Amino acid sequence: MNDNIKEDTILKSGAKYAKMPIENHPPKYSSSNILIIIFTIILFSIFSSVVFYMIFLNKNKGFQQINLYPNGDKNNYQSNECDIGKGEKCLSCNKKECGSCNHGYKLYKGNCIPNYTLKAIYQTNIKNEIIPLINEDYTAYINELIIDNQKIANPTSKYFFVENGEHTVIITFKKEELITMKMMFNNIPNLMSITFEKEFSNYNIINMKGLFSNCQNLKNVEFLSPIPSKVKDFSFMFDNCKSITDIKLNNIITKNAIDISYMFSKCSSLKSIDLKSLDTTKVIEMSGLFYECTSLTQIDLSKLNTNKVESMIYMFAGCTSLQNINLNSFETKKLKDMSYMFKDCSKLTNVDLSHFNTHNITNINGLFMGCSSLTSVNMNKFNVINIKYANKMFDKCNKMNQNIIKSFSKADNESNSSEKKRSKNTKKEDNIGKKISEKNNTII
Repeated sequence: MNDNIKEDTILKSGAKYAKMPIENHPPKYSSSNILIIIFTIILFSIFSSVVFYMIFLNKNKGFQQINLYPNGDKNNYQSNECDIGKGEKCLSCNKKECGSCNHGYKLYKGNCIPNYTLKAIYQTNIKNEIIPLINEDYTAYINELIIDNQKIANPTSKYFFVENGEHTVIITFKKEELITMKMMFNNIPNLMSITFEKEFSNYNIINMKGLFSNCQNLKNVEFLSPIPSKVKDFSFMFDNCKSITDIKLNNIITKNAIDISYMFSKCSSLKSIDLKSLDTTKVIEMSGLFYECTSLTQIDLSKLNTNKVESMIYMFAGCTSLQNINLNSFETKKLKDMSYMFKDCSKLTNVDLSHFNTHNITNINGLFMGCSSLTSVNMNKFNVINIKYANKMFDKCNKMNQNIIKSFSKADNESNSSEKKRSKNTKKEDNIGKKISEKNNTII
């Protein structure tokens, strides 16, 4: 009996639950989750492609190969390398021409040609070195800056170089704004060489004073076309460039130059220089032009125009290797000061100044001071009437003819005494004028 009741209860319970709806299990991934997964996969693919692309660019120094003819003509398409445009200039090409160019170059008739102002090479000696590239005053004039084929978004005057060695820097300046290059690369020790592109001829530069002064490791400077012709000041342009051995002047246009003083001073490695292309017809200031060029053995000055030059002080001073000098082409009718002109030219043996027009010269202090090898000086027509200062003119010239030294010492004393007389007369006249003005109660 009890067993039948128990069995009936179980059956009824089963029937009850049999009538209840069967609960379906929810799917493991919802539709939104699937979309998120797909989106994540897409993002990861894009990220991977970008990383690979950047690695590829870095490995290939910023240039790549692109099919210029995606729609056919496989015969004209070269897929393995880009040999048009000399290396990194051409980004994409076929066998005959470039299709696109790297930074700093523009496409012209199927070739990539430079589209920048200058290219410079800098040397870093240690890793993670910060070096100056340019005088910071000129940072605002930079239009585009490319370092080791990478375009720099926000140009500054100094850069951090991870690796040591040589680095190529291309600079494009704002043409309309840049009118002076005074001291632009002054005291940049890492600058090794610099080339100015043909585009530079179109600039309106008027001042190049001290452009490369104190660049002691600079070895090469090249202008690929004539520089702007309006430049008036070239003074100290290569001053203290101790490593430079040769300066090409053929494209340095100086027809409007007024000041070339100390232009090559302290270029101690400069052994020779061709001045034939240097136009000095308007130059007034020529002081210290070759000051302390200790390696110069000879200089051809035959084409140097000195018609308007007023000062030649220290012009050849410190040229310790200079053995002879020909000044026969010099016109000195406006020359006023030639003090210390040949100071410490210790190997110079003779100098001919017989043709010098000295009518306006007032100062010849220390003219040959320290010329220890000097034996003769031709000054037969040297007019000393207006010379006021001739102190220590032959100081330490131990081999020099003493008679010439005595004659100039006498002339010096005479000029000093006449100067004293003039000053006394001037004082006397001033006193007389003062008394007259006091008497008449007038103010002069």
